Amino acid sequence: MSDAVPAASPKLRSGIIWGSVSHCRMSPRKHAFSYPMVTLELDLDELESGALNSWIFRFNRRGILSVKRGDYLKLNGSLREEVEQILFDHGGRGKPKRITLVTMPRLFGYIFNPVSFFLCFDESERLVGCVTQVRNTFGEAHLYPLVCEPQALPVEWRFSKDFFVSPFFDSNGEYRVLVREEGVNLSIVVDLYKAGELVFGSELKGATKPFSGLNLAKTLIRFPFTLVLTMPRIHIQALILFVYTKLKPFIRPEPTSPYTIYSRQNSIHKARLWLLAKLRSWRDA
Repeated sequence: MSDAVPAASPKLRSGIIWGSVSHCRMSPRKHAFSYPMVTLELDLDELESGALNSWIFRFNRRGILSVKRGDYLKLNGSLREEVEQILFDHGGRGKPKRITLVTMPRLFGYIFNPVSFFLCFDESERLVGCVTQVRNTFGEAHLYPLVCEPQALPVEWRFSKDFFVSPFFDSNGEYRVLVREEGVNLSIVVDLYKAGELVFGSELKGATKPFSGLNLAKTLIRFPFTLVLTMPRIHIQALILFVYTKLKPFIRPEPTSPYTIYSRQNSIHKARLWLLAKLRSWRDA
Protein backbone atom coordinates (compact mmCIF):
# COMPACT_ATOMS: atom_id res chain seq x y z
CA MET A 1 0.00 0.00 0.00
CA SER A 2 1.36 3.39 -0.91
CA ASP A 3 1.96 5.94 1.85
CA ALA A 4 2.04 8.85 -0.61
CA VAL A 5 0.02 11.87 0.44
CA PRO A 6 -2.16 13.37 -2.32
CA ALA A 7 -0.89 16.71 -3.52
CA ALA A 8 -2.85 19.68 -2.19
CA SER A 9 -4.95 21.56 -4.70
CA PRO A 10 -3.25 24.76 -5.79
CA LYS A 11 -4.59 27.86 -4.09
CA LEU A 12 -6.82 29.89 -6.37
CA ARG A 13 -5.88 33.49 -7.05
CA SER A 14 -9.51 34.43 -7.71
CA GLY A 15 -11.66 35.82 -4.92
CA ILE A 16 -15.11 36.97 -3.82
CA ILE A 17 -15.55 40.56 -2.65
CA TRP A 18 -18.05 41.38 0.09
CA GLY A 19 -18.22 45.13 0.00
CA SER A 20 -20.09 48.21 -1.10
CA VAL A 21 -20.39 50.79 -3.85
CA SER A 22 -20.82 54.46 -2.98
CA HIS A 23 -21.71 57.49 -5.12
CA CYS A 24 -21.59 61.17 -4.25
CA ARG A 25 -22.75 64.04 -6.47
CA MET A 26 -21.42 67.45 -5.44
CA SER A 27 -23.83 69.86 -7.15
CA PRO A 28 -26.29 71.53 -7.56
CA ARG A 29 -27.22 69.75 -4.32
CA LYS A 30 -25.04 67.20 -2.64
CA HIS A 31 -26.55 63.74 -3.02
CA ALA A 32 -24.87 60.56 -1.80
CA PHE A 33 -25.74 56.91 -1.30
CA SER A 34 -24.08 53.57 -0.62
CA TYR A 35 -25.27 50.02 -1.32
CA PRO A 36 -23.94 46.55 -0.46
CA MET A 37 -22.15 45.01 -3.42
CA VAL A 38 -20.98 41.53 -4.41
CA THR A 39 -18.05 41.51 -6.80
CA LEU A 40 -15.81 38.76 -8.12
CA GLU A 41 -12.10 39.05 -8.79
CA LEU A 42 -11.54 36.42 -11.46
CA ASP A 43 -8.06 35.41 -12.56
CA LEU A 44 -8.46 35.06 -16.34
CA ASP A 45 -6.23 31.99 -16.56
CA GLU A 46 -8.28 30.24 -13.89
CA LEU A 47 -11.57 31.41 -15.40
CA GLU A 48 -10.85 30.36 -18.97
CA SER A 49 -9.24 27.04 -18.01
CA GLY A 50 -12.39 25.99 -16.12
CA ALA A 51 -10.59 25.87 -12.77
CA LEU A 52 -13.32 27.98 -11.17
CA ASN A 53 -16.26 25.87 -12.37
CA SER A 54 -18.30 24.24 -9.64
CA TRP A 55 -21.87 23.27 -8.78
CA ILE A 56 -22.69 26.95 -8.26
CA PHE A 57 -20.45 28.79 -10.74
CA ARG A 58 -19.95 28.31 -14.48
CA PHE A 59 -17.96 30.06 -17.20
CA ASN A 60 -19.77 30.22 -20.55
CA ARG A 61 -22.41 27.80 -19.29
CA ARG A 62 -25.68 28.18 -17.47
CA GLY A 63 -25.42 28.10 -13.70
CA ILE A 64 -26.69 29.66 -10.52
CA LEU A 65 -23.82 32.12 -10.92
CA SER A 66 -22.03 32.52 -14.23
CA VAL A 67 -19.80 34.70 -16.36
CA LYS A 68 -20.24 34.85 -20.14
CA ARG A 69 -17.45 35.64 -22.57
CA GLY A 70 -19.94 37.52 -24.74
CA ASP A 71 -20.50 40.16 -22.04
CA TYR A 72 -16.97 41.56 -22.34
CA LEU A 73 -14.83 43.36 -24.91
CA LYS A 74 -15.14 42.83 -28.68
CA LEU A 75 -14.97 39.01 -28.76
CA ASN A 76 -11.60 38.91 -30.54
CA GLY A 77 -10.11 35.67 -29.20
CA SER A 78 -10.00 34.70 -25.55
CA LEU A 79 -10.39 37.29 -22.81
CA ARG A 80 -6.65 37.15 -22.04
CA GLU A 81 -5.69 37.45 -25.72
CA GLU A 82 -7.96 40.43 -26.26
CA VAL A 83 -6.82 42.28 -23.12
CA GLU A 84 -3.19 41.69 -24.11
CA GLN A 85 -3.89 43.04 -27.59
CA ILE A 86 -5.64 46.15 -26.22
CA LEU A 87 -2.68 46.91 -23.96
CA PHE A 88 -0.22 46.35 -26.82
CA ASP A 89 -2.22 48.65 -29.12
CA HIS A 90 -1.99 51.40 -26.50
CA GLY A 91 1.70 51.21 -25.72
CA GLY A 92 1.88 48.33 -23.27
CA ARG A 93 5.18 46.46 -23.06
CA GLY A 94 5.11 42.71 -22.81
CA LYS A 95 2.34 40.40 -21.70
CA PRO A 96 0.89 40.75 -18.19
CA LYS A 97 1.72 37.87 -15.87
CA ARG A 98 -1.69 38.08 -14.21
CA ILE A 99 -4.98 39.61 -15.37
CA THR A 100 -7.88 39.89 -12.94
CA LEU A 101 -11.44 40.65 -14.03
CA VAL A 102 -13.34 42.64 -11.40
CA THR A 103 -17.02 42.20 -12.21
CA MET A 104 -20.41 41.03 -10.97
CA PRO A 105 -21.54 37.55 -12.05
CA ARG A 106 -24.85 36.67 -13.63
CA LEU A 107 -27.50 35.27 -11.27
CA PHE A 108 -29.61 32.64 -13.06
CA GLY A 109 -28.54 34.28 -16.31
CA TYR A 110 -29.34 37.90 -15.40
CA ILE A 111 -27.02 40.78 -14.60
CA PHE A 112 -26.43 44.45 -15.35
CA ASN A 113 -22.78 45.44 -14.90
CA PRO A 114 -22.33 49.24 -14.94
CA VAL A 115 -18.53 48.86 -14.89
CA SER A 116 -15.98 46.04 -15.03
CA PHE A 117 -12.21 46.27 -14.68
CA PHE A 118 -9.45 44.12 -16.18
CA LEU A 119 -6.48 44.74 -13.86
CA CYS A 120 -3.15 43.72 -15.40
CA PHE A 121 -0.03 42.90 -13.34
CA ASP A 122 3.54 42.00 -14.23
CA GLU A 123 5.67 39.25 -12.68
CA SER A 124 6.51 41.58 -9.75
CA GLU A 125 2.81 42.23 -9.04
CA ARG A 126 3.07 45.79 -10.33
CA LEU A 127 0.10 47.23 -12.20
CA VAL A 128 0.79 47.75 -15.91
CA GLY A 129 -2.71 48.48 -17.19
CA CYS A 130 -6.44 48.54 -16.61
CA VAL A 131 -9.04 47.99 -19.32
CA THR A 132 -12.28 49.51 -18.04
CA GLN A 133 -15.60 48.53 -19.61
CA VAL A 134 -18.56 50.81 -18.91
CA ARG A 135 -22.21 50.11 -19.74
CA ASN A 136 -25.10 52.55 -19.71
CA THR A 137 -28.80 51.81 -19.44
CA PHE A 138 -29.37 52.60 -23.13
CA GLY A 139 -27.89 49.46 -24.67
CA GLU A 140 -24.30 50.63 -25.07
CA ALA A 141 -20.86 49.56 -23.85
CA HIS A 142 -17.60 51.49 -23.99
CA LEU A 143 -13.93 50.71 -23.32
CA TYR A 144 -11.33 52.94 -21.67
CA PRO A 145 -7.89 51.32 -22.24
CA LEU A 146 -5.48 52.55 -19.54
CA VAL A 147 -1.76 51.75 -19.68
CA CYS A 148 1.07 52.77 -17.35
CA GLU A 149 4.69 52.03 -16.55
CA PRO A 150 4.88 49.17 -14.00
CA GLN A 151 3.87 50.61 -10.65
CA ALA A 152 3.03 49.35 -7.19
CA LEU A 153 -0.44 50.29 -5.94
CA PRO A 154 -1.96 52.83 -5.65
CA VAL A 155 -2.02 53.78 -9.36
CA GLU A 156 -3.99 56.66 -10.86
CA TRP A 157 -5.06 57.59 -14.39
CA ARG A 158 -6.73 60.74 -15.70
CA PHE A 159 -8.42 60.80 -19.09
CA SER A 160 -11.25 62.47 -21.00
CA LYS A 161 -14.80 61.26 -20.68
CA ASP A 162 -16.36 60.43 -24.06
CA PHE A 163 -19.30 58.16 -23.25
CA PHE A 164 -22.85 59.00 -22.12
CA VAL A 165 -23.68 57.22 -18.87
CA SER A 166 -25.91 59.15 -16.47
CA PRO A 167 -28.64 61.27 -18.12
CA PHE A 168 -27.80 63.98 -15.58
CA PHE A 169 -24.26 64.45 -16.92
CA ASP A 170 -23.29 65.19 -20.50
CA SER A 171 -20.42 63.38 -22.24
CA ASN A 172 -17.77 65.97 -21.32
CA GLY A 173 -15.34 66.05 -18.43
CA GLU A 174 -12.31 64.23 -17.09
CA TYR A 175 -12.27 60.93 -15.24
CA ARG A 176 -9.85 59.91 -12.53
CA VAL A 177 -9.52 56.17 -11.93
CA LEU A 178 -7.54 55.27 -8.81
CA VAL A 179 -6.76 51.63 -8.02
CA ARG A 180 -5.90 51.78 -4.33
CA GLU A 181 -5.93 48.14 -3.29
CA GLU A 182 -6.28 44.67 -4.85
CA GLY A 183 -5.83 41.31 -3.22
CA VAL A 184 -6.72 41.09 0.47
CA ASN A 185 -8.94 44.15 0.01
CA LEU A 186 -10.28 45.90 -3.07
CA SER A 187 -10.62 49.64 -3.55
CA ILE A 188 -11.21 51.31 -6.92
CA VAL A 189 -12.19 54.99 -7.09
CA VAL A 190 -13.80 56.61 -10.15
CA ASP A 191 -14.22 60.40 -9.99
CA LEU A 192 -15.52 62.89 -12.55
CA TYR A 193 -14.15 66.41 -12.88
CA LYS A 194 -15.58 69.38 -14.77
CA ALA A 195 -13.30 72.36 -15.41
CA GLY A 196 -10.91 70.98 -12.78
CA GLU A 197 -13.64 70.66 -10.13
CA LEU A 198 -14.80 67.38 -8.63
CA VAL A 199 -18.50 66.95 -9.48
CA PHE A 200 -18.99 63.24 -8.87
CA GLY A 201 -17.15 60.61 -6.82
CA SER A 202 -17.59 56.86 -6.50
CA GLU A 203 -15.78 53.94 -4.89
CA LEU A 204 -16.04 50.18 -5.13
CA LYS A 205 -14.47 48.55 -2.09
CA GLY A 206 -14.58 45.43 0.03
CA ALA A 207 -12.74 42.51 1.61
CA THR A 208 -11.71 39.42 -0.34
CA LYS A 209 -12.80 35.90 0.55
CA PRO A 210 -11.35 32.74 -1.03
CA PHE A 211 -13.11 31.60 -4.19
CA SER A 212 -15.03 28.39 -3.51
CA GLY A 213 -18.47 26.91 -4.00
CA LEU A 214 -19.11 27.13 -0.27
CA ASN A 215 -18.16 30.81 -0.08
CA LEU A 216 -20.28 31.57 -3.14
CA ALA A 217 -23.24 29.89 -1.43
CA LYS A 218 -22.60 31.92 1.73
CA THR A 219 -22.48 35.04 -0.43
CA LEU A 220 -25.92 34.34 -1.90
CA ILE A 221 -27.32 33.69 1.56
CA ARG A 222 -25.95 36.98 2.89
CA PHE A 223 -26.69 39.05 -0.24
CA PRO A 224 -29.64 37.23 -1.88
CA PHE A 225 -30.89 40.12 -4.05
CA THR A 226 -27.84 42.33 -4.55
CA LEU A 227 -27.00 41.07 -8.05
CA VAL A 228 -30.47 41.84 -9.42
CA LEU A 229 -31.00 45.18 -7.67
CA THR A 230 -28.49 47.24 -9.66
CA MET A 231 -30.96 48.36 -12.34
CA PRO A 232 -33.85 49.14 -9.94
CA ARG A 233 -31.46 51.16 -7.77
CA ILE A 234 -30.26 53.12 -10.82
CA HIS A 235 -33.88 54.02 -11.65
CA ILE A 236 -34.67 54.98 -8.04
CA GLN A 237 -31.64 57.25 -7.79
CA ALA A 238 -32.43 58.84 -11.17
CA LEU A 239 -35.96 59.63 -9.95
CA ILE A 240 -34.56 61.14 -6.73
CA LEU A 241 -32.17 63.33 -8.74
CA PHE A 242 -34.97 64.50 -11.02
CA VAL A 243 -37.34 65.35 -8.16
CA TYR A 244 -34.98 66.39 -5.37
CA THR A 245 -32.25 68.26 -7.26
CA LYS A 246 -34.59 69.39 -10.08
CA LEU A 247 -31.90 68.52 -12.64
CA LYS A 248 -32.73 68.64 -16.32
CA PRO A 249 -31.73 65.39 -18.06
CA PHE A 250 -29.52 65.43 -21.12
CA ILE A 251 -30.57 63.69 -24.32
CA ARG A 252 -28.36 60.73 -25.23
CA PRO A 253 -26.07 61.62 -28.17
CA GLU A 254 -25.31 59.13 -30.92
CA PRO A 255 -22.02 57.42 -30.05
CA THR A 256 -19.10 58.45 -32.27
CA SER A 257 -16.09 57.10 -30.34
CA PRO A 258 -14.36 54.01 -31.76
CA TYR A 259 -14.19 52.75 -28.18
CA THR A 260 -17.97 52.38 -27.98
CA ILE A 261 -17.96 48.66 -28.68
CA TYR A 262 -21.69 47.99 -28.55
CA SER A 263 -24.74 50.09 -29.34
CA ARG A 264 -28.09 48.44 -29.91
CA GLN A 265 -31.44 49.53 -28.52
CA ASN A 266 -34.16 47.02 -27.74
CA SER A 267 -37.71 47.97 -26.76
CA ILE A 268 -36.73 48.58 -23.11
CA HIS A 269 -33.86 50.89 -24.08
CA LYS A 270 -36.13 52.79 -26.48
CA ALA A 271 -38.71 53.20 -23.70
CA ARG A 272 -36.03 54.69 -21.44
CA LEU A 273 -34.99 57.11 -24.19
CA TRP A 274 -38.62 58.14 -24.72
CA LEU A 275 -39.05 58.72 -20.97
CA LEU A 276 -35.82 60.73 -20.89
CA ALA A 277 -37.17 63.06 -23.59
CA LYS A 278 -40.47 63.41 -21.73
CA LEU A 279 -38.73 64.28 -18.44
CA ARG A 280 -36.65 66.88 -20.25
CA SER A 281 -39.75 68.47 -21.78
CA TRP A 282 -41.55 68.45 -18.40
CA ARG A 283 -38.59 70.21 -16.82
CA ASP A 284 -38.78 72.88 -19.57
CA ALA A 285 -42.52 73.39 -19.01
